[in-house]
Amino acid sequence: SGYITFRMNGRDLACELEEVREVVRAIGIEPLAGTRAPVSGMIELRNDPLPVVDLRSDAYPGEEGDVLVLNPLDGGSYGVAVDRVLAVVSEDELVVEEDATPAGLPPYVTRVLRRPEDKAPVMLVALRMLAGLETSGTA
Repeated sequence: SGYITFRMNGRDLACELEEVREVVRAIGIEPLAGTRAPVSGMIELRNDPLPVVDLRSDAYPGEEGDVLVLNPLDGGSYGVAVDRVLAVVSEDELVVEEDATPAGLPPYVTRVLRRPEDKAPVMLVALRMLAGLETSGTA
């Protein structure tokens, strides 16, 4: 168990390690005409098409970003493109904030974590919900 930390729109986020099967570079994402939101394109991953929800910002021009390939559920596999993956960290490398999640955060934020060294917040997110692949009422 642990977390994958990643950067999106200038913010450090994390997701549960169990949500992700692998990480690949976001190279060759092809837009797909006629796809329904939230899917915005696809990549070929080992000769198989992988639908991708592209959450990348323009914060890192010239960098392709990374795709978090989600562990498959009933709906199949999806990729979530983010600005860049930072690290895979163990549970003890991020401290769980004891207070309840602050009001006003989006429903995909499940908890606020902090780095022990600088107390910087890292939002723990439900990746499928962040990507719009499920709502808070589905699991």
